[in-house]
Amino acid sequence: MNIYRTYRPRTFAEVAGQEHIKRTLQNEIATGTLVHAYIFSGPRAVGKTTTARLVTRAINCLSRNEGDSEPCNACDACMGILGNKTLDVIEIDAASHTGVDNVRENIISAARVGRAGLMWKVFIIDEVHMLSTSAFSALLKILEEPPSNVLFILATTELHKVPATVVSRCQRFDFKKIPPDAMRARLEHICSLEKKKVDASVLDAIVRLSGGCQRDAESLLDQVLSLDENHIDMEKATRVLPIGSLELVKKFVSSVIGKDAKEALHALDSAIENGIDVGVLCADIVEFLRTALLIKAGAKDLIAESDHEIQERDALCAPVSEAEILALLEYLLAAQRDMRYASLSQLPLEIAIAKMCGVLPQTS
Repeated sequence: MNIYRTYRPRTFAEVAGQEHIKRTLQNEIATGTLVHAYIFSGPRAVGKTTTARLVTRAINCLSRNEGDSEPCNACDACMGILGNKTLDVIEIDAASHTGVDNVRENIISAARVGRAGLMWKVFIIDEVHMLSTSAFSALLKILEEPPSNVLFILATTELHKVPATVVSRCQRFDFKKIPPDAMRARLEHICSLEKKKVDASVLDAIVRLSGGCQRDAESLLDQVLSLDENHIDMEKATRVLPIGSLELVKKFVSSVIGKDAKEALHALDSAIENGIDVGVLCADIVEFLRTALLIKAGAKDLIAESDHEIQERDALCAPVSEAEILALLEYLLAAQRDMRYASLSQLPLEIAIAKMCGVLPQTS
């Protein structure tokens, strides 16, 4: 079984990030002040469906004490929900069930049928923005006059496509991409459960590649752990992950800062030999220097990287000033523009290297 399924969070405490959402939901569960409908919006793979399932178990848990908010995951109700063995929890993928007939049969009719054993009947409607106009109209009616002890949780990656009349009937929660440090901590926890040692640099690379999506990060970690090594370093990880580009970028930037045109040209040649597109490499270098500029400007909070990676970039670019980084960026942006018309794709970047290695003053 995939890691993201094996280690899907079973408590709110295990969910990475989304602290503002977890705190509110847990308070509503603990105090019994739930509303009848919620809408979870945000990017994919950041915990919307996982949180919906957590809420479902928590409100139906037979062992949860008054004032608590975490499900026990051991009582009959929790086990039934975890095993998809209850008729009171209906999950619908609206992407493949867009019509009004589906809403009438699977939601409206089912909502009016008595509960089959749980305290709450819950409808989790994923990708709700895919419903047709007539389906939304039918859904709106049941949201306006919901039966007692029936909860609706709508999830969407495109909130702007959901009618305002539907959104207004729900309590809205906006999910964010997972912060790098929260994601890294979650990956470290999984590695400890798997009894595998994975170097910090590899975890940082996974965090970077995942783009703030926890499920993607865990899928990438799954690939790394499939190497079946007790200790996985960067060299081993590059067998299954496309993380060589960052090391080349760092080598390139270090060479340019050191005014070593020869080394920078060799880094470029190595990238080409490894099949890395020159345009992509140039874009990666620009992004790297952009983060260096943000670090020097004191805006580290705008960088989607771990503290460890930020410190490494800060140290690498310490010898140059903001003005010098701006000059490097101007040369690289010019190279990007020229690549569209160059007969030899790497030539504009080679010219930029020659200029960049002459633009910085000698460092003592």
